[in-house]
Amino acid sequence: MTPAAAEPLILDGIAVCDGQRLAFRGTHWTWRRGEQWAILGPNGSGKSLLALALCGKAPVVRGEIRHDLEDDPASKEAVALLSPHIQREMILRESSFYQSRWHSGLGEGQRTVAQFLSQASVEEINPFEVGVRRGDAREFRQRRERYVRWLGIAPLLRRKLIHLSNGEQRKVLLAHTLLRAPRLLVLDDPFGGLDVATRQRLREVIARLMRGGLPVLVITSRPDEIPPGTTHLLLVKNRRVVAQGTKAAMLKHSLARQLRRSRSQEARIPATPPERLPASAPAKLSPLIELNHVTIQRSRRRILDDVSWTVHRGEHWALLGPNGSGKTTLLSLIQGDNPQAYALDLRLFGTRQHSTQTLWHTRQKIGWLSPELHQHYPTAWSCLDVVCSGFFNNIGLHQHCTRRQCAAARRWLREFGLAENAGAALGELALGDQRMVLLARAVVKRPKLLILDEPCQGLDIAHRHAVLDTVDRVIAQTGATLIFVTHHAKEMPRCVSRILQLKSGRVARDMRRAGC
Repeated sequence: MTPAAAEPLILDGIAVCDGQRLAFRGTHWTWRRGEQWAILGPNGSGKSLLALALCGKAPVVRGEIRHDLEDDPASKEAVALLSPHIQREMILRESSFYQSRWHSGLGEGQRTVAQFLSQASVEEINPFEVGVRRGDAREFRQRRERYVRWLGIAPLLRRKLIHLSNGEQRKVLLAHTLLRAPRLLVLDDPFGGLDVATRQRLREVIARLMRGGLPVLVITSRPDEIPPGTTHLLLVKNRRVVAQGTKAAMLKHSLARQLRRSRSQEARIPATPPERLPASAPAKLSPLIELNHVTIQRSRRRILDDVSWTVHRGEHWALLGPNGSGKTTLLSLIQGDNPQAYALDLRLFGTRQHSTQTLWHTRQKIGWLSPELHQHYPTAWSCLDVVCSGFFNNIGLHQHCTRRQCAAARRWLREFGLAENAGAALGELALGDQRMVLLARAVVKRPKLLILDEPCQGLDIAHRHAVLDTVDRVIAQTGATLIFVTHHAKEMPRCVSRILQLKSGRVARDMRRAGC
């Protein structure tokens, strides 16, 4: 990039290298002063690749990107990017061990939020470097206090990054990005994993930044997530810009209408409901999950507070609650990731967890998918190996699969329309297809209990409906009991009939879903 433009950003006939092919060939785009832009497009359209090119992190092999964003000495960088990939890199730096957040003894060296948001961390200051140049400490403290207040993360400062929920990590990472004082802020899928209240708070923060004159580029597949202060849209599909112009005009475009279209339950693929168990068979209705007055406390903070919950076979639950309400901790107990499961009044499949052997047998009956699993999963593994790893509850395939197991994995890939991707690396697929591969991994062993933690996070409307429809089909085919976590109460499978809502670690509601 060269700082010789008269406008904040100019793309002049660029082409971006995307592996073995070129993307966005011949793209021209001018961001004029006073404008605020958003990029809208479906999963796999190349939005994130274009964002990397804007930040100088993807090679531009034709044309050039110019801007005048480097004339402010207070700015640490011209363009700053916050994306799910950046969040994944942050978490992997803290720990590559998927369950490490539940094993406090393994995380003594991990940073707290306050340390992560310190001036030394933000400015990447080496304490052993002589004559290092620091920014104004007082001004930095004032900005940190402002962003901590805006994002409502003061209660998180003493906690370790690895212990935060996915949504809490997103807020902290945004504060870190803002503290670098960028001249252009690029937010790729900023609302993913955030609860309703936090999404609204983030909208207010973006509005404040825009009113303060900071150019903010929001990249999303959901038209409802475009900030109100946005004036212009860039529409992207198949790794090219299909239209650009004012927000009002672009929202009338067929692509925007397609991404905004709301399909009713009747319009979705109908799922055959699981066979209902007869009321006269009480033995078959024994609980799969029993939690009795479960309390978990860390550093004087109660993560779960006197939680009791019973799930019977054939029930399908939605687990709701804001970021930090205890949902992930509750699931960690059920999955056996949290070592406190051994000390609590908790029974799974009628058995109390008292040894690693018991835990192994329990895990063989559970399939799961979560944002954390997706973050930690090696993207170089083939899709077939990813699905096969579900037989062993591994991240990566480290054991030999039998011919029968490989055949089962291929059947599920075929069932999900991904048979031709069996040999492809997971990272080569679009986000929506990656999520479907991980869903196949969760169901490959036909589990008795299926735990899906925000499986639609970051997906466009087509992939969201594909996931929901697929879950309904899987439940009908396997008879599994379902626990489904979401921050979008209107986006859950049709089969869900019960709702458990947590708030501040306590059960706020235990109810039947309306209409069921």
